[in-house]
Amino acid sequence: MSRAGETGPRRPISGRTVVLGLGNPVLSDDRAGLAVAAEVARLLHQESIPGVDVLASTRAGFELIELLRDYAGAIIVDALDHPDPVPGRVRRLSLEDVSGSARLVGCHEINLATALALAEEMGVPMPEEVEVLGIEVRDAHTLNESLTPEVQGVIGPLAMEIYEELKRRAPVEEPADGPDFQCRRALYSPDAW
Repeated sequence: MSRAGETGPRRPISGRTVVLGLGNPVLSDDRAGLAVAAEVARLLHQESIPGVDVLASTRAGFELIELLRDYAGAIIVDALDHPDPVPGRVRRLSLEDVSGSARLVGCHEINLATALALAEEMGVPMPEEVEVLGIEVRDAHTLNESLTPEVQGVIGPLAMEIYEELKRRAPVEEPADGPDFQCRRALYSPDAW
């Protein structure tokens, strides 16, 4: 994502990276992004990586600006609901191509690309690097707190892949952390889901 055309003064961005899991915890496979975030958080609890936060949310739109601001990088994980899915297949999506994600495209709120562009226009520091991972799902509509077996089977491997990638690009020492990051971690902890 480019910062060209910036209009206002910018605050410094931290050297932190956020893993953001999105989903609905009571709609079967729609909870996939939340499950990946919880698993990444579990791995980080066993062996921490400097500068990594894990957040989870059931919403998107304008809330993405608050969740992502001041981070240098972001990995967003969400469920993809397609007419002919291959349940459990992980897709790497561009900011402009997040169709199938109810939270990143949303008909009642702004989409991910628009949220990032709006934040840039307002001078809100947003991540330079944003990676979107969509997990194709079988059932994102049934009221159920369990994942289908195909989607459940990808949660651990995808979380480990994200964790290993974060280890490879980790800073040598812990980047700046302040009350705002601590507050986001408390309010949007994947442990809540």
